[in-house]
Amino acid sequence: MEKENRDRPRNLTDELDRQLFNFKTLYDVSHELIGLADVKLILKTFLLMTMGNFGAIQGFIMTEDLGRQERTRFEPVGFYEDDHLLLEELANQLLAKSRPEGVELLKDVLRGPKSTMPDMVCVAAFKVDERCSGLLGLGKKLIGEEYSKEDRELLGILVNNLVASLKNARYSEALLKALEEVRVLNSAKDKAISHLSHELMTPIALVGGCLTQLEKRLKNLPEETWEKTLTRATRAVHRLSEIQYEVEDIMKGRKIRTHRFISQLFDQCADEIELLFEEETEGSPIVERIRQRIDELFGSKDAAPVEVRLDRCVAENVETLRSISERREIDIVVHAEPAPTIKIPIDPLEKVVKGLIRNAVENTPDEGRIEIKVGNNGNLTELIVKDYGVGITGEDQARIFEGFYHIQDTMNYATKKPFEFNAGGRGADLLRMKIFSEQFGFKISMTSSRCIHIPKSGDICPGRISACGFCKSPEDCYQSGGTTFSVVFPVQ
Repeated sequence: MEKENRDRPRNLTDELDRQLFNFKTLYDVSHELIGLADVKLILKTFLLMTMGNFGAIQGFIMTEDLGRQERTRFEPVGFYEDDHLLLEELANQLLAKSRPEGVELLKDVLRGPKSTMPDMVCVAAFKVDERCSGLLGLGKKLIGEEYSKEDRELLGILVNNLVASLKNARYSEALLKALEEVRVLNSAKDKAISHLSHELMTPIALVGGCLTQLEKRLKNLPEETWEKTLTRATRAVHRLSEIQYEVEDIMKGRKIRTHRFISQLFDQCADEIELLFEEETEGSPIVERIRQRIDELFGSKDAAPVEVRLDRCVAENVETLRSISERREIDIVVHAEPAPTIKIPIDPLEKVVKGLIRNAVENTPDEGRIEIKVGNNGNLTELIVKDYGVGITGEDQARIFEGFYHIQDTMNYATKKPFEFNAGGRGADLLRMKIFSEQFGFKISMTSSRCIHIPKSGDICPGRISACGFCKSPEDCYQSGGTTFSVVFPVQ
């Protein structure tokens, strides 16, 4: 009894030392695996640290993944290279035999049939998921001890940590693969859209020219027999042309190589063409007209940034659009304070201004109101376009700048004319503005509240305030919903 009492503190100290060693081992291995996303690196790191902690002379680790083209990942340490293939084959056979459902320490010893291949005396099989499982084998300890029960328990805990790391790595691999597939699909989509945009350019221009020639030839006939048909055809061609230029703005910022190629070709042949036309037309300035036509059809409207007074630019564009949208009964109020000049190409600036005003008109019922303001916002120049229209639902707001996303029914923009109420759009205008903002350094944002009387996207506004059963006056409509776009430009 006295000897037992003397041995108890020693046994307790040994147990505490063992527990401390186990905790330190678990911490070290877990710490090394945290943040690793490469499966091969995880396997190699885990094997080396496990061998080091247990003092194993040789060891291997492998995984078999039925979902990968490279099914087996195999990492051996301490073996002759000539034995690797045989060891991998034996490990595969043992893994297929064990079919683990979790982490299992096998009673089987993986024995090498050759004298150069040492026995794996401690083997653990593990399952990562339904498609992936693995095997870990450790050789004899350097000091010659057997693997104790406590060693095997610690090894089981360590392998459980390995399984968690492998799961995370597989999720990361799957996510990266999915992202790469999306990137490839987006690239293919962009190339296809850009190609189709270029392919559309020439036939649209030719059809437009043919319609112009046809109109000249039909002048001798009564207008009532052809005017409406030709007007519809011209409007359709114009719509196609707008789509083509919108796509071109989005895809490549209007940098069209066709114009450069044709212009260079024309320059090289200009002298011969001019001589030929002079001979045939007795000095007609047709060469210059051809050059202008090439510029109209294929010329990029990009230009170097110029200094612009935003208040004047907005006032001019409002007057132009006011005459176009005069059939709508909408009060467009402009507050344009003198503001510092901004520097931006005219073409994208006018597209932004006109696009926002058109959007406001199309979303505002007759007898409604639109406010346009230009002024200073600190050291910046700001354009605000506010309509008191139907507004946009929260779900649609989240995707409004994504492009080709319609908040109106598709048939609306297919059948209605520009500036009509609820005409909608092709969904490219706001995406194009967003791209312009990134390209030319201004910021565009939007706030909106859906009309409280028609809270859902499918709810219909009658298109005229006096026809609304909820509003007794225009003020009632103004307070029910609306949308505000803000465009902030850096000043010169």
